[in-house]
Amino acid sequence: MSLTDLTKLLEIGENRRIEFKRQLTSDDIDNERRKQKLVAQLKYITAEDEGIFLVGIEDLHGDTWKVHGLSQNEITAAEDVLSDLCTEAGLEIAEKELFRTKQGLVEKFVLVRKAMLAQTQETIGINIAGRVNAGKSTLIGVLTEGELDDGKGRARAPLLKHPQELEGGQTTDLHVTFLGFNDEKQPILSRKPTDIEEISRILEQSRRLIIFYDAPGHSIYVKTMIRSILGADAQFAMVLIPASDEYELILNEEIRCNLTKLDDITREHLVLLASQSIPFMVVISRTDLASHEQLDKVVQVTRDTLKSMGRVPLLIKNGADLEIACKEISRNILVPIFEVSAVTGDGVAELRKTLSLLPSMISDEVLLKPALAYIDKIYRGIRGTNIVVTGSVRQGIFKPGQKVKVGPDNQGRFLEGRIATVEVFKSRVERVKAGDSFGFDIKRVDASTIRRGQVISDMDAELKTSWVFEADIIVTKHPTRIAEGYSPVLQCNTIHQTVVFDQIYGKKYLVVGDSAKVRLKFTRQPEYLIVGDRIVTREASTRTIGAITKIIE
Repeated sequence: MSLTDLTKLLEIGENRRIEFKRQLTSDDIDNERRKQKLVAQLKYITAEDEGIFLVGIEDLHGDTWKVHGLSQNEITAAEDVLSDLCTEAGLEIAEKELFRTKQGLVEKFVLVRKAMLAQTQETIGINIAGRVNAGKSTLIGVLTEGELDDGKGRARAPLLKHPQELEGGQTTDLHVTFLGFNDEKQPILSRKPTDIEEISRILEQSRRLIIFYDAPGHSIYVKTMIRSILGADAQFAMVLIPASDEYELILNEEIRCNLTKLDDITREHLVLLASQSIPFMVVISRTDLASHEQLDKVVQVTRDTLKSMGRVPLLIKNGADLEIACKEISRNILVPIFEVSAVTGDGVAELRKTLSLLPSMISDEVLLKPALAYIDKIYRGIRGTNIVVTGSVRQGIFKPGQKVKVGPDNQGRFLEGRIATVEVFKSRVERVKAGDSFGFDIKRVDASTIRRGQVISDMDAELKTSWVFEADIIVTKHPTRIAEGYSPVLQCNTIHQTVVFDQIYGKKYLVVGDSAKVRLKFTRQPEYLIVGDRIVTREASTRTIGAITKIIE
């Protein structure tokens, strides 16, 4: 803060977010009436967001202010008194800055409300994938609310947000919700999943939090589905296959091509998840609408498909199967298969039990790395905030008041900012760690420069951007050939940008089934990439999948 900024604050004067004081002394604590008045003032300026409190400023008749200045001893005393007042008010000092004037020292404090909740001990993210009408949102509603569906989508209704979703009954955007478990691994169910008080209650009581990343299944929203799979940093995934619908698609393919296989969309979901190297499970859903013959057919084709991908399918029939699944799933070879109906409740208890027992895949090593997260969604214009961003933490730990780097911007630069508040499902928390979903109010950055695909990181993290990189890819679906100059859309983490196939090493062109090392170049702006990150290139549907092998700065 410069003297010019201080002058501007004095010109603005005291308001709902700014309070000036000439001095704070022990008398302000010892005098109970005076103490109560100061606590009330502090709560007032932080009622909607963070407040600014300055000591060393003289009040002239309540409408004019000027610099008074304090000695170092007086500043130290003021800091101690303000700390006690903040404790009484349920606030914390997020930031303080001392600077010198001709009249003496002035100190600025940024105050925020204390976190409402300590973070849960364990968080596990699960990507939910599946074709349209697979029953993803309905199943999540049944798992989290505890009541069965009526066959008309009652269970999914509280989870839908947009008018077009409520009208059509289909998810059109990425939805994030959660299921909590207590110390005894019993679910903490909710009848009001969007109620703030209910959310806070569940978060406070939960010792394990299962976060569901529910992506739309319709083919026109494929980029959102891929963004969920690549960008959510989930530890596990779940693919839903609607029994009766899938049976009809399998039957049609047998008649048309004499081939017995899952439909293209379901296969694409399985291939994408397998390429991410994260453990996943399969849920044969809506079993109440399928005959025994149809269900057996879908299960068998699903098992054959998983075997062809090098996985070991295990149909969950009893507690012994469930125990094996929870023990072996983290090795990313075994794939549990559940038969579930959100209407009759068949398989729901077994699936919920599995979620309570899944092993955490977040290691201490990941938590100790410099904090890093990719931005997924951006909210501008929320009253009392600068810019709010959401996503999931990839590594390390973020806390309120933490100084961070945000970027890259269009020139490849990283901006310096500060996290004012940290929220999980609209409830303020003390921290978020690797694997957690988050909402940050970021101060001191130009909100117009923030976009999806950027990263937020510790100040000491070494971040370098790149226009060009190399990757090993395999062509999964393309009607013709891919040659140098091909320009598909690339998705990686939450990055979504057109790239050019700058060079294909060792081959003149690529067709379906080919694998190769390629050099890719972004067309709009540089991005922050990490060797090993999984990528997808697409045109309407997935064309290639692969992994980054080299960053060319």
